[in-house]
Amino acid sequence: MELALDIPEILDEILRLATPSAQAAAAQTCQRWSHHSLRWLWRHMDSYYPLLEILSPLVGSGSWYRKFSSDLSTSDWNRFSRYAAYIFSIHHISIYPFWVGQRSPQRLWETFLLHHPEPASMFSNLTEIKWNVETDEDLLSVMVFLAPSVISLNLMCGRSIGDKCIEILEVLGQRKIYLTKFTFAMLTPNKTVMDRLPAVLAGQTKLTAVALSPYFATQAVVTVLGQLPSLREYTSNLVGKSLEPMVGFDWQEGAFPLLERFTLCSSITHASDLMTKPHQPQLRHFTLVFQEPFHYTMLPAFCSNLSALQSCITTITLVLYSETGATGSLSFDLIRPLLRCAALLYLRLTSHLVLAYDDEDIAIMASSWPNLRVLRLCPDPVPQTGPDAGQPLRTVGTFTHSFSQLVHLAIYINSLDVGVAQSGVPHRRLATIDFGTSPAPPGSAEAASLYLANIMEPGGNLRGGRRVDRMTSMGSMVRDTAECCPEGTFWHNVSKRVEIIHSSQQDSNAED
Repeated sequence: MELALDIPEILDEILRLATPSAQAAAAQTCQRWSHHSLRWLWRHMDSYYPLLEILSPLVGSGSWYRKFSSDLSTSDWNRFSRYAAYIFSIHHISIYPFWVGQRSPQRLWETFLLHHPEPASMFSNLTEIKWNVETDEDLLSVMVFLAPSVISLNLMCGRSIGDKCIEILEVLGQRKIYLTKFTFAMLTPNKTVMDRLPAVLAGQTKLTAVALSPYFATQAVVTVLGQLPSLREYTSNLVGKSLEPMVGFDWQEGAFPLLERFTLCSSITHASDLMTKPHQPQLRHFTLVFQEPFHYTMLPAFCSNLSALQSCITTITLVLYSETGATGSLSFDLIRPLLRCAALLYLRLTSHLVLAYDDEDIAIMASSWPNLRVLRLCPDPVPQTGPDAGQPLRTVGTFTHSFSQLVHLAIYINSLDVGVAQSGVPHRRLATIDFGTSPAPPGSAEAASLYLANIMEPGGNLRGGRRVDRMTSMGSMVRDTAECCPEGTFWHNVSKRVEIIHSSQQDSNAED
């Protein structure tokens, strides 16, 4: 009778980093596992890394992040067959080879393909794949997992990947795989890929969300995307090199009939012109990344066009980059036209220039956007030149506390000096706070502590309001703040009840 191991013993033997000798012992243990134990284990097997951890004893590898040391023998494969029955439970697989530091186990997958001419049949429940491709061997691994059940594919290709990545995408049609979400980025442009990509997209008639590198936004690609019947989200702002403005991009009559979210990486001149064209009335979320340096006096015309034509937009994100050596401030007048977007619920302003507002400006903004729920304000708070050189932007604290409906607040903690921290007014609805900076600048830890102490009760609730469920930050700010607040002080009392999440673990969709 098979031995049913306790769950903690299974996790201790398999889901931990171990020496080769310990892994060899674990391999012997595997042979005694009961099907009940295996079923329990595989219910938690939704990612690629624990899959490699499970398989590593079969090939004598010390642990899952090391290269497999030998080919699979017949006896190894017989044992693997026991695991194979539980691969059906995997729904999500992701791998980042450049982070692991080793190539994907090509030998394992070659053997896998040899024994299973149709390996995709073993992953009948797999729905999502996220893959960072660094070598052609990584592409082979992707092929193994492409099953008809996959509806979300995120493929990020490194510098060494050439034409072969488009062959992977063409397999989608051959295997009758119809995605609903597709993300595709390459670090460097490839003409073959760019020429063949429109045909791939044309066959994906069920797509609802597409994200591509900016240089893939050719007129041919945009034309195909505009004809997809279900597309609701289009992003053209992924990693890329030597980006060029999408001069050919334009709305076409009848194109993008259901588009709700649009992210564009473009020049400010072209984007401003785009906003003067007939627009999609159902568009709600607009993000613009200005990809090249610009003079901030160009912003008003764009904002005016955006707000006049897109009055139904509830989300606006502007990512701005200043000209080298530019000084001064982004004054309130530059974003005044955005006040016409009365339905605004989400605002993000990012710039290397200082955002300057006076109390009257802030009052106007707060009255124009009374229901603003998400505010991401990430300016460079310290002017480098002029009479205020070296002085933190004190009005940031006042700005962030002028919107009573905020649920999520993101602000660089170095935007807070001691004066701002002591004068803040608490929000009653705020649930998450994101202090996004690393490393923490001098004095920011003290400012963070004072800021939190002013708006929160020692138990972790906002003064007069609800409990803060989550605070996110780069690790250095949390550490530095804790160091300047000894145990028993406010920060430590709050940290016992509030979940502190480092930036690498943040929910990227917090604004939603």
